[in-house]
Amino acid sequence: MSLIQKLAEFTKSKSDDGLFILPETYGEGYIKSFNFGTQLNMMISQCEFKEEMIIKRAGGNSRKDEITFSFRNLFQQDKTQNPEGLALKRSIAMPSVQVSAGDIDIEVIIPEKTKINTIVITIHMDLLKSWISDKAENKFLNTITLSDKPYLYDQIISNEIEQVASKIALVNNEEELSHFYLKLKTEEMIYLFLSELSKRETITNYPLNVADVKAMYAIKETLCSDLSNPPDLTHLAFISNMSESKMNKLFKQIFGNSIYNYYQALRMNEAAYLIREEKLSVSETGYRLGFSNLSHFSRIFEKHIGLKPKKYSAVSTS
Repeated sequence: MSLIQKLAEFTKSKSDDGLFILPETYGEGYIKSFNFGTQLNMMISQCEFKEEMIIKRAGGNSRKDEITFSFRNLFQQDKTQNPEGLALKRSIAMPSVQVSAGDIDIEVIIPEKTKINTIVITIHMDLLKSWISDKAENKFLNTITLSDKPYLYDQIISNEIEQVASKIALVNNEEELSHFYLKLKTEEMIYLFLSELSKRETITNYPLNVADVKAMYAIKETLCSDLSNPPDLTHLAFISNMSESKMNKLFKQIFGNSIYNYYQALRMNEAAYLIREEKLSVSETGYRLGFSNLSHFSRIFEKHIGLKPKKYSAVSTS
């Protein structure tokens, strides 16, 4: 049973041609699904629940050849609206994409009154393999095809992916060739993600269980909740109920970076947003994110974003 079918059953309402409108008694927004043949589909969610929701996806052998790409916390601009009339608002959480095997159990807790802005793409492994040349060395495909263990990876979303996602959300589904356009953009989202993932030095696949996954995402949430203070690894290991070595190994496997480097990447993405969208000065941005030395802030910003913050500010306002 699909997510739309489960929500329609839970809310005692109906879906129409893959479109589910959340009843006002449960919240606001919509979920829309698109099928591009038997091996590729996409689902867009832009909604907000009045009460906490727990969504579980049970794995199993019937789904072991499916790969799910979940692009989360998208649509950071609030200047436009999509065809359903829902404003595209920025989420507090950092935009990221999670890719997982169909046979891994996933549990997502959605807090009450939290904006959900996601695009979920599911593709059959055989179709993805057919897109990539036999001669091409792809670390992700090699890892998942040479192992029978469930896998899960998470990557901070690039600006390119965000731009494609915004184009998808703004498509008028009544327009001619819109379905064809969405299929092309779905494929582009997968390509851009695999390009980002291939930049990792190594792609490992240590055994994971539900408790491990929950612990790693709890660490991520802790990092996101306070970008002005560096992470305390000893404390994080204690609350995760595991050794520092295991914690560091699993975190790097899922998120592609050490905990501290991932924290710095979150900080710099937030700094770029504050300069670009909130129009904060470089000094205001640095101090808000816990930097007392602005020269140090400038060096780290340039390392992650590619421009010094003053140059980035000038380019963003031009």
